[in-house]
Amino acid sequence: MTHLPPKLVIGTRDSDLAMAQATHVASLIEDAFPQVAVRLAPMKAAGDLHQGPLSQIGGKAAWVRELDRSLATARVDVTVSCAKDLPGPHERGTDTTIGAVLPREDARDALVLPAGQSDATLDDLPPGSILGTSAPRRIAQLRAPYPHLVIQPVRGNLIPRLARLDAGEGDKPLDALVVSYAGLCRVSQADRATQLIPASVLAPATGAGTLVVEQRSGDTIAAYLLGAINDPATARLLAVERGVLAQLKGNCKTACSVHAHYTDEPHRIRVDAAVFHPSGGDAIHVAAIGPADDLGGLVENITQLLHGEGVARLLPR
Repeated sequence: MTHLPPKLVIGTRDSDLAMAQATHVASLIEDAFPQVAVRLAPMKAAGDLHQGPLSQIGGKAAWVRELDRSLATARVDVTVSCAKDLPGPHERGTDTTIGAVLPREDARDALVLPAGQSDATLDDLPPGSILGTSAPRRIAQLRAPYPHLVIQPVRGNLIPRLARLDAGEGDKPLDALVVSYAGLCRVSQADRATQLIPASVLAPATGAGTLVVEQRSGDTIAAYLLGAINDPATARLLAVERGVLAQLKGNCKTACSVHAHYTDEPHRIRVDAAVFHPSGGDAIHVAAIGPADDLGGLVENITQLLHGEGVARLLPR
């Protein structure tokens, strides 16, 4: 029998959303192992402090650099992150590994208006409306169908972004935001969504709606604890999505979506992948279905389909 540690320390960013996510993971571990005391170790991430493009500070690694260092030095035992914020597998080292993937929540994006305004959809926004989002994936998909909207790069933690929207701050106050619906739900702000944007309009982020818990590679005790809260079905979906991302060598500048889900037929997975030109003027969409026990085959199939459509022309150099 695996020897259980008296305590487990979870590293997390210190934003409201990140703390809510880590608290949820802590409760799952405590429920599974009541004899283990779980505590949180919040820390600042470079991605939270920097207001410019992520590419200026090392891409998506800015979200996890401090967490990874804390893992490597054993200041924490595990870390919690949104899967969509993790650098691709090709950008990570081998010191950390995903020990648990939680069941996927709603992967869609949501439209949010200033507090007190009547509900509206993207189609209802008048010309010249300033729409806040910094994600290349969202910007590329919104430009073509909504050329009359002004897309304003907006970064920062979710709660401060909502506060900025409500306060109407800045030289060009925002008229709306596009954010992760799962994120809104985790901070008890789901009612702020005036539209759950269909995937046909905004293809979801790779890993959208999914929380992951990472550990030091080779840490058998952490692996045992995290195995109790891991959802193998979601883990398979995430492995496919991140596998395709790795094959494309996607980074923080890549406007792409890889979304996997189970079909009505048992043990079959459908993968929808799309890569967009940043201007929104060109895009590639492919899809494939394969057995859930051949994830590598699915990744290879999707990758070949994308390259067959000339995906290289859409990837940042």
